[in-house]
Amino acid sequence: MSQFDWKELYDVGNHLNNYSKDEAYQRSSIGRYYYSCFGPVKEYYEKSFRKTLSSDDAHSTLINILKNSPYVEEQKLGKKLDNLRKNRNFADYKSYELKKEVVFNSKKFAEEIFLMLDDLYRNPLRLMKN
Repeated sequence: MSQFDWKELYDVGNHLNNYSKDEAYQRSSIGRYYYSCFGPVKEYYEKSFRKTLSSDDAHSTLINILKNSPYVEEQKLGKKLDNLRKNRNFADYKSYELKKEVVFNSKKFAEEIFLMLDDLYRNPLRLMKN
């Protein structure tokens, strides 16, 4: 059985974003952008910190661990994921109008997170487990 590629959710987010400008599609695209990043960031954490992330409040736990890292690169990653999570929470839970820039920024945050992760794997800050 092959491992799921979380980045495929980025493509789903793009599909939803491009398919319709209806707010429901736009809100859903933000959620897909977030989860396309959460999975790979969690995998990075588990490989580089050599710990399994508990499912209890995993999202904020992961973000806080990274934001409080002694490494600036991980702090930036945590902040970027936090910003994307705030957009996802807005899209999922707030009923007032979603502005176009929230969708645009969410897509941009996801792309930046992918680049940050690529750089962290190319230039590891810690010993990685396979």
